Amino acid sequence: MTAATALDYKNEGNEWVKAKDYARAVEAYTRAIEADGTQSIFFSNRALANLKLDRFQSALEDSARAIELDAGNVKAYHRRGLAHCGLLEWGPAKRDLEVVVRAKPGDEAVRRALEVCERMLRRERFERAIRADGDEEQRRLCKTLSLASFAGNADLASYDGPALELEQETDAEGAPAGARVANMSAEFVRYMVEELFVQGKRLPKKYVAAIVSHAERLFAAEPTVVELRTAELGCRVSVCGDTHGQLYDVLNVFQRFGKVGDDHVYLFNGDFVDRGSWSCEVAVLFYSLKILYPGRFFLNRGNHETNNMNKVYGFEDECKYKYSQRIFNLFAESFESLPLATVIDDAYLVMHGGLMSDDSVTLADMKAIDRFHQPPREGAFMELLWSDPQAAEGLGPSQRGLGYAFGPDVTARFLEKNGLKKIIRSHEVRMGGVAFEHAGKLVTVFSAPNYCDTQGNLGGIIHVVPGKGNKGELGNDDENLYVETFAAVPHPDIKPMAYSSGVLGF
Repeated sequence: MTAATALDYKNEGNEWVKAKDYARAVEAYTRAIEADGTQSIFFSNRALANLKLDRFQSALEDSARAIELDAGNVKAYHRRGLAHCGLLEWGPAKRDLEVVVRAKPGDEAVRRALEVCERMLRRERFERAIRADGDEEQRRLCKTLSLASFAGNADLASYDGPALELEQETDAEGAPAGARVANMSAEFVRYMVEELFVQGKRLPKKYVAAIVSHAERLFAAEPTVVELRTAELGCRVSVCGDTHGQLYDVLNVFQRFGKVGDDHVYLFNGDFVDRGSWSCEVAVLFYSLKILYPGRFFLNRGNHETNNMNKVYGFEDECKYKYSQRIFNLFAESFESLPLATVIDDAYLVMHGGLMSDDSVTLADMKAIDRFHQPPREGAFMELLWSDPQAAEGLGPSQRGLGYAFGPDVTARFLEKNGLKKIIRSHEVRMGGVAFEHAGKLVTVFSAPNYCDTQGNLGGIIHVVPGKGNKGELGNDDENLYVETFAAVPHPDIKPMAYSSGVLGF
């Protein structure tokens, strides 16, 4: 192929970037590189598209190659710096961004990104010092919450909606040991959504703290791998993927497909916070539904229900803006109690990310994981939250930088070894909302339509309804699954990550 052909592919990639179809942009830039691998701009352009897809390891590698080819490619330093941010590598990110600031001293966006890196490095040093001193105060908030500590808050005095009856839990010595809500009701949830959240208003901090504390107790009482059976429940189980703070699309799910209740169980498969600018509202709604319907509403933990992600992708900043740092700390602790996976009808394993790199890990091993902490950077716990499927056999490196890419043979062996039928997972945008992969043994469901107001994708939902599925539709190959998709609905003109001081809302 000629240099002119390579340039044509590069220009095609640029058009796909303008259209915000970053997956096709990556494909076009890859063809340009295959035609001519000597052009720095081809790699730095592909790095940008990979950043938009959260493929931080791939973006890092592309940026590094672009710099090797042209040490003066400032955009490549900028993109490598952002890739390091996505990988939570603040030191290398700072060094790259300092190069960009020297070349472009007037670029305020880069200066802000550099300030974030410096702040994160300071915070890491502080948190290391706290851990060294053995201070575990943050990790005890839900279980030591004192309702009296909110007595002076003016927001409760000005609240004129339905009152929640809050009960102070105490330990054997009579010390505060968290809170519970005695009268959570469908009427309260309706008021909270319709009269507060969609009107841009908030609950009092005391109510939010009690809701989080109560819900955390419920999550902590569940096993690491929850088991649900439709025959025992007497109804369908609806599985939703990522919702990422897209409140209006979450409300549309309940409106279109039915509310939680005696005749309808929901499982939301992680990543319900970050990115979208209504993460607080979605989290409080989900926790309220858990309190109201503890045996009918379930949450799996996603990779965004973790401290590091929340610091970068907006949830911590949103909590601080709408409530307080203390409310975020309560949520952060509650995330550590979320189950990691769910098995439905002894056939469908539902987890956020994917399978483990160690072929010897079984479902029994998953059930034995100690989940009550932040996930490590390697091992089964982390991989359940981070890994992605690939078309090729075996294991491959993750384009994200954490977890692995696992092939159809890995899926097939795990299912056969553990007597399961199919993997249901989320974690990645699928333009059609739902995609059956790995010869039908794995299905990805993603429930944030028009993700981040840019992707143009549909949302998906999978109902487990034995013998009543819509096999043959939307790629579905299973008579026990009913697959549906939905489009995004309008929402107030507030951009994603509106409250974030992070660097990855680009």
